Amino acid sequence: MGNSLPLDLYAPSPKEQARSDRAQEALERACLARYGLRWNGPGKTALETGRRMVLSKQAARFGVVDASQAARYGYHAPAWSTYNPHVSDVLDQHASIPPDVEKVLYGEVANFGDKPVPRNGCRAQAAERLVRGAPHADRELPDRLADRAAVASAEDPRLSTVLSAWRTCMTRAGYHYASPYAAAHDPRWKREGAPTEKELTVAVADVRCQNQVRYLPTLVDVTSRHQRELISRHTTELGRLKRLKDIRAQNVAEALATQPSGPVPSQEGDEPG
Repeated sequence: MGNSLPLDLYAPSPKEQARSDRAQEALERACLARYGLRWNGPGKTALETGRRMVLSKQAARFGVVDASQAARYGYHAPAWSTYNPHVSDVLDQHASIPPDVEKVLYGEVANFGDKPVPRNGCRAQAAERLVRGAPHADRELPDRLADRAAVASAEDPRLSTVLSAWRTCMTRAGYHYASPYAAAHDPRWKREGAPTEKELTVAVADVRCQNQVRYLPTLVDVTSRHQRELISRHTTELGRLKRLKDIRAQNVAEALATQPSGPVPSQEGDEPG
């Protein structure tokens, strides 16, 4: 995906998350098979959830910056995004699990037949297998640092200059907002239901003005600089997190190579690349 940021290195990409979820599912099924239990895994679209969550988070972090998205959805989340309130109707989780499978999958019983069940079940065992050999690390640290970088970026003079130019452009179009964030959170835009024509019109003008003043390239550049500064102050913690990520990727590759794979998530045509 374009417009990557330095801290992205320490979190799974959408593709990496999808592979990890498929490995988790394969290990769960293999564990259940040892108890004579056959399970085809979660619902057909459940393996989409993790990938789409990562993709949606990345796509939403700069706000609405794409002209076609603005014209189609306004400031609403696109249909594929997990921020869309209706997407949960499609991205089912572990639904309709047979009772015996559920007992062993989640460790609701100590034994099944004549065999002991792993503590917290096959699901926990599979999750532990994917981080085997990895160091303990603070997985929330990148998000906390990203928040700090965003606050610093909002006060950066370079971004302030661009926002001033954006406000001038929007004023000429007949709209008065302090920032793209303020435009997107106008209380007139209802979160539920389809966007109004007014919302679509404002969103299109917003993105057009962003493009004229080079808002997104400036925002990415400024945010990247502040993220790099924070990374330089947390090299030890982030180094452990990168090591965990690399080892997990190795474990995922091994699991996928040795276990029969489950259904491969489909790709939605209007998702960002």
